[in-house]
Amino acid sequence: MDDAILGTGAIGAVSVPPSKPPIEIVADGRESVVREFVSDDETDPKVLSTYENRRLAERAVRKQLSTSRYPCALVWETDHSVGGLLWNDQFKRLRVSYSQLQRAWTVAPVTDEFMFCSLQEHRHACRFARSIQRIYEFKHLEIRTKAGAVDRLIDHRFLRQSITDSGVQFTR
Repeated sequence: MDDAILGTGAIGAVSVPPSKPPIEIVADGRESVVREFVSDDETDPKVLSTYENRRLAERAVRKQLSTSRYPCALVWETDHSVGGLLWNDQFKRLRVSYSQLQRAWTVAPVTDEFMFCSLQEHRHACRFARSIQRIYEFKHLEIRTKAGAVDRLIDHRFLRQSITDSGVQFTR
C-alpha cells in the first residue's frame, strides 16, 4: 500500500488492519474442508476446519464470515467449478465519497466505522480505493460524485470474471 497516502507514522495516524484472504469450501467425497484461498500452487493453504458434509461446512462458514475479517468464501462444486460465493457483510461495499466536514474525499466501508483514508484529490482517492478493493477483496467499490450520487460501481474480480456461471472453468 501507498504509505505516503496513509501517513503511516504521522501523529494520529491509525495503522491499516491486516487483510485476510478469501476462504474456500472444498469437498473431497468423504468430508468438506474449509481453508484459506491461495492462488499460487507453491503455497499450502491454511486449513481452518473440517466437516462431515458441505451443508455443515457452508453453515459454519456463514457464521464465521459474520464474526471474522474474512471477506468472502468460494464454494467449490468440482476442482474447476465454483458453485457459489458467500460474502461477509463488512466487505460487501467500499465507498469513495466527499466529506463536507473534512473537505476531502474519504475511502471507507459502508458498514464499518473504519476509514482507510481521506484525500484532497478525487482521482487519488479512486486509485487508492481500487487497490484497497483488490487487497481486502471488497465485493463492490462505489464511487460517488461530490453531490453524493453514485458515479460508478466496480465489481470484485470474482464477479467480473463470472466464476460461478455454468461452464466456467477456474483453476484453484
